[in-house]
Amino acid sequence: MDYLIAYPDEIRQKVQLLIDQNSLSEVLLQKYTKVHDIRTDKALYQYVLEIKNEYMRNVAMPGKVVYDSNIRTLKQALGMHTAISRVQGAKLKAKN
Repeated sequence: MDYLIAYPDEIRQKVQLLIDQNSLSEVLLQKYTKVHDIRTDKALYQYVLEIKNEYMRNVAMPGKVVYDSNIRTLKQALGMHTAISRVQGAKLKAKN
């Protein structure tokens, strides 16, 4: 349970108890009744494009949108924001 390390011991114990009793999903479904249906990379990309088009029309298209199981939740909560710089002639081009 590395993702709970930042929480107080009391909360971690409650969560562990719910996990041991196999009732964590029921508690979460009661608290968050609306469940999204985004399960694939393609659906996630479409969702991101909809948000981009609604709120950020003049921003460039995202280079890549995928689920990544290697990202640690607490360290990189909003994903990995990386850029690769390449030399093209006398200019330095960056790609997100």
